[in-house]
Amino acid sequence: MSNFSWLLRCLSIVALSISLAMPAGETRAADVQDELQQRQMQLANALKKVREAVVGVSDGMGVGSGVIVSADGIVLTASHVVTTRNRRSRNEAATIIMADGRQFAATVLGKDRDSDAALLRINDLPADKSGFPYADMGRNSESKVGEYCFALGHPGGYRRDREAPLRYGRILSIGNRTVVSDCAILLGDSGGPLFNMDGKVIGIHSMITSLIIENRHVSIDSFHQDWDRLLAGDRWGRLRSTDNDLAQSGFFGVQLKWKDFTPVVARVLPDTPAEKAGLKPGDVLLTLEKSRIADRLDLSTTLDLLDEEQEIEIGILRDGKETSLALITGDDTEGVGNSDDGDGPERGPDRVEDPDREKEIMDQLSENRPIGTYEKRSFDALGQFSAAVKPNQNSIVSIRDGGLLMCLGTVMSADGYILTKASELQGAIDPEVILPGGRRFKAQELASDFSYDLMLLKVDATDLQPVSLDVDQAASVGDLAVLQNGKGEALMPTVISVKTHSMEGANKAFMGIRMENDDNGVRIVHILPGGAAQRNGMKSGDVIMSLNGRPVDRMESLVDAISAFKPGDKISVRFMRGDKIREMDILLTPKFVNEDTMLPLYRDQQFEGQFASTHAGGFPQAIQIDADVYPRQVGGPLLGLNGKALGIVIARADRFPAFAIPADAVATVFEQLKIKANDEAKP
Repeated sequence: MSNFSWLLRCLSIVALSISLAMPAGETRAADVQDELQQRQMQLANALKKVREAVVGVSDGMGVGSGVIVSADGIVLTASHVVTTRNRRSRNEAATIIMADGRQFAATVLGKDRDSDAALLRINDLPADKSGFPYADMGRNSESKVGEYCFALGHPGGYRRDREAPLRYGRILSIGNRTVVSDCAILLGDSGGPLFNMDGKVIGIHSMITSLIIENRHVSIDSFHQDWDRLLAGDRWGRLRSTDNDLAQSGFFGVQLKWKDFTPVVARVLPDTPAEKAGLKPGDVLLTLEKSRIADRLDLSTTLDLLDEEQEIEIGILRDGKETSLALITGDDTEGVGNSDDGDGPERGPDRVEDPDREKEIMDQLSENRPIGTYEKRSFDALGQFSAAVKPNQNSIVSIRDGGLLMCLGTVMSADGYILTKASELQGAIDPEVILPGGRRFKAQELASDFSYDLMLLKVDATDLQPVSLDVDQAASVGDLAVLQNGKGEALMPTVISVKTHSMEGANKAFMGIRMENDDNGVRIVHILPGGAAQRNGMKSGDVIMSLNGRPVDRMESLVDAISAFKPGDKISVRFMRGDKIREMDILLTPKFVNEDTMLPLYRDQQFEGQFASTHAGGFPQAIQIDADVYPRQVGGPLLGLNGKALGIVIARADRFPAFAIPADAVATVFEQLKIKANDEAKP
């Protein structure tokens, strides 16, 4: 299988577990800044109101999320979160995990598998009979594309030591069953809530692909429409996870192109229901049976639920005018409309590759992907952050080697000190620093802090603009922020998702290798950038025989031996290279790989360092943000709305979690690295 075919399979649907745009015209910068401040305040107030209502959900086989919507314990979640081995069972149980860790038994009520909706009821009230915290349900019929929204959930499952991470974005599309947003979600988020900025539930997380803009949520209107059935325990439909091709079959008869989640007729197939109904190339499909279409999967599901030879009304936009046509469906020759009682997604045979879809996927995975009109990082939306980036527009630099962008850097002093991400510069031959205005300097590497993965550079300049660090005010969850590109312009907005914390792995020693068993010990099969093994010159193929005199005969014994040490400890490694036995001392690092990577795109070795940072965890202090920044775009400042840097962006770990080193830690590491550099420079 080719790399692309493998990637496309992962993308098809990877994951189940799991204010309007600025008006046209000129707007004063102060007004824009006020709008952002008001949005941040609105977000903070809504978050405070609903956070306790977000819960973990476990059916005993998997974990997901949910949201309580009544004081007596009614919980909304996704149907695939509460599966069952006995498909005919009507006594399914689940466990609800509150934000504070308390657990309550619950009963699964109804499931609408077509929409991926499920309703649960917590069996008993809290001991004090006070009722449960809950969030109000909104209506998608009152929502508009382009409105801001936010998501909560428990990616990877509920964790007592981590609050539900906050994600922030905009509504990209609304359908009868589905809402699409760019609030990035992950496995384990499934069943969690999508909120509008008033704190009302407008969706339930359902499915994702690796494309950051394809976050599918069950429309809250699906729950409203079938509330009585769900409450009564009815079960119906089946969950679909792939396009069923009905649109371009004899059942309907069109080939479509999609732009901003809107289907446009590219071709009408001859002698099909579409041709007989009068559809033409260029028609925009707006509704089917007066139901809005959210995306490909929403259209597929809608068509799949229609009968053969059923007369339906199609709403279209033609030549700028809305009109409707009557269409009688054709034969369902594939039989894809058949229903089953399964809770999991349908996984049909591989389909013929669509060149347009392939190109769209690759374009969307590019660092220079086209940005949709209503995304949170659209041109108009980024313009709102001009006041935040302007004071630090010349405080960011690009670092290139032989013309290739390695990463970004943050100016720390007028006299040429710059901090950047250390591991991204591993292997650089002649790094060069380029200022936003185009001035270029040779970069001198002075010292590195391997715990924070920060490197101190020096250039021959005395007139640089140092970043303004916000060391007095810790970043709070819900604070809006913005990342910059190498020219100092706003690159993407983000939000503080999880408060400053010590990351898992910060206290675990790590060599930075991938390995396999060998007759003589443990063979290194891959060296990770920035790890202790690489820094000390170990190579792939080396066979480790002992650590500090302790024999190593299996991978498990090497892991056990390393676990006895701490980051910063120096150990003696005896190894075989070719037919010679050697020995060296190496300094261990924190465990910096992300072991929680959940999507294949971000954990497969063939894509290592391309979509996510290799050094993506183990930081002693880090702020989690929801930016889909690429590894070569880290190293610059994370700017708050006040124009001061909340920290330095240091890594992307998965589909959405990115991390920044907080400002106070940056200031401390900067001073320590200057001292270290001066000490090493002394004769």
